[in-house]
Amino acid sequence: MMILGVVRMAQPVHGYDVRRELLSWHADKWANVQPGSVYHALKKLAEEGALREVGSEQVGGRPARTRYEMTAKGDEQFRDLLSAALWEQREVEDPFLAGFSLMTELPREEVAAALRHRARQLRADNEGAAAAIASGWAVPENKPTHVRWMLELGVARNEGEIAWCERVAERIEAGEPYLSAELQERWKRGFGHAEHATD
Repeated sequence: MMILGVVRMAQPVHGYDVRRELLSWHADKWANVQPGSVYHALKKLAEEGALREVGSEQVGGRPARTRYEMTAKGDEQFRDLLSAALWEQREVEDPFLAGFSLMTELPREEVAAALRHRARQLRADNEGAAAAIASGWAVPENKPTHVRWMLELGVARNEGEIAWCERVAERIEAGEPYLSAELQERWKRGFGHAEHATD
């Protein structure tokens, strides 16, 4: 979707320019777009009929740069993907959740320290976003208004997670039990498989 979107906004456009634009958006961090895959994706989209080549040019001894533009099929595909992205709520894969689900296997001190470290990292991310806003990088003269809104969304999400990390770290440090007495007993007997079989 991101590659189609950049082509649609800047067409006709070279792969180099698509890659440079996506990197300037830091899309590799939040949109699962890898800079090295841009050229391959453009060729694949052209093979599928979503894009068409509209010429190429060569500067000096550099390889020729192919320019692309959208086809009607590509425009329809882009609109479908864009609508789905805006309207659908999806779970995002996060390795932290996998680790947190097994936190009972580590000392409490380590889990609490990891949560506090995560909160510090998220605070640093927010400070970076605040600096970008304060520096004028995200003002309408330099970037579309929605870029600032995206930064604000990231800050808001981080603030919620920072508060959660600190709250849970405090509860872990206070010795709050991970398992109820009943659940502990069930786990000792092998996760209660026999009970579930008769439920």
